[in-house]
Amino acid sequence: MKKEKFKFLLSPWSVLVSMLAGLVIGIYYQGVVKYLSPIGEIYVSILEMSVLPVMISAVVVSISKLLRSKEAGIYLYKIITFSALFFIGVAVIGLTIGKVSITIMGKDPEMQKAIGKMMIDKDQKDNVLDNEIFRSVIREIDSRQYAGKAEEKNEGLINFISNLIPKNIFSALTKGQTLKIIFFFIVLGVMLKFVSEKSSTNLISFFDGLFDAFLTFIKFAMYFLPFGLCALIATQFSQIGFTVLSSLVNLVILIYISSFLIFLISTFIIWYYAGGSYFTQYVALKDAMLIALGTRSSFAALPSAITGLVDGLNLHKDRTNLTVTLGFTLFKYGKILVFCIGAIFAAHLYDYNLVFESYLIIVISSILAGMAASGAPSFVSRTMISMVLLPLGIPAQAVIVILLAIDPLIDPIITLISTYPNYALAAIIANDRSS
Repeated sequence: MKKEKFKFLLSPWSVLVSMLAGLVIGIYYQGVVKYLSPIGEIYVSILEMSVLPVMISAVVVSISKLLRSKEAGIYLYKIITFSALFFIGVAVIGLTIGKVSITIMGKDPEMQKAIGKMMIDKDQKDNVLDNEIFRSVIREIDSRQYAGKAEEKNEGLINFISNLIPKNIFSALTKGQTLKIIFFFIVLGVMLKFVSEKSSTNLISFFDGLFDAFLTFIKFAMYFLPFGLCALIATQFSQIGFTVLSSLVNLVILIYISSFLIFLISTFIIWYYAGGSYFTQYVALKDAMLIALGTRSSFAALPSAITGLVDGLNLHKDRTNLTVTLGFTLFKYGKILVFCIGAIFAAHLYDYNLVFESYLIIVISSILAGMAASGAPSFVSRTMISMVLLPLGIPAQAVIVILLAIDPLIDPIITLISTYPNYALAAIIANDRSS
């Protein structure tokens, strides 16, 4: 009953009102910002505290359950192969559209200076000036071009891959080295296949409980989202002002254009492999699409999706169940798209020159971050773009706040894009022609 009383705090309208309130306070009532700023910082810290347990639990449980399934072994090769191709395809679409569009838009020196000033102010306040970040901000403030020095900031692909392997997992946990942590728990999930059933069952039960506990905690924390978001928006806009608004609009447009293209490609794959009329899939998957858009939850759309694929498109039931359930759990294409476009956007803001190796790092880290974010709510998962930006030496704080600000606008389409490539994958794996 008490939850029902405060349910209005979870409404998109509450989030929208809190964003507008933060915008107004940040621009016109900057004296209030110093009181709101700690609230925003505390709220983000609470969410970040919950991300790692949810993240590692989802990865370990999903991978271990997949590998323990006898039926999964038959189709595992196909699922991994085609999902990897889909991952790369989504990333390439995001990178290409983002790069082309931002190149056409050109640079915004005022926006870059505002972001740079904000980052320097934050670093000085926290007294934690990281040398690499500080150098990139100073270059930005001086409006100097340093394309030829990209190698100084770029770790390189070999170093990036090498740095994925944690020499000491406890050190990685202490330092918050997320990519190393994820790599370790992916290995753990795989290795549970080769230990005794009793040991693996106990560990899976532990991670299942850990996941449920922190997911419940996050659901409770979401009731405070309007207050936390208002404080965050007010703090950032007090330092940036109106210069960020056009960038927010541009970023939303880029995400929608990329999402529509991915959706369209997925529909043609479904049509090719499932057969029949092209528009049959829209009738079969209409309910799943509406649920995904309306609830912004892929799992809420799962029953309708399976029904539509099996009954409407005549796909093999068991293979469809396996492919779609696994895809909804681990294959978050929408989040990969956001991370890729967000990385391009961040490079544009910070006047960072991306080279070929930079793009490879973005693709690999976005895929890992997308898998890691599979168990986290969309609002929390946006903070994981730091996993993509930090290996490039690009500051993540300002971009995280921008992604949090536009989350209510992009979350419905991102949820849909996280589901539809999985339907295409099911059409490939579970059609009558599959062997």
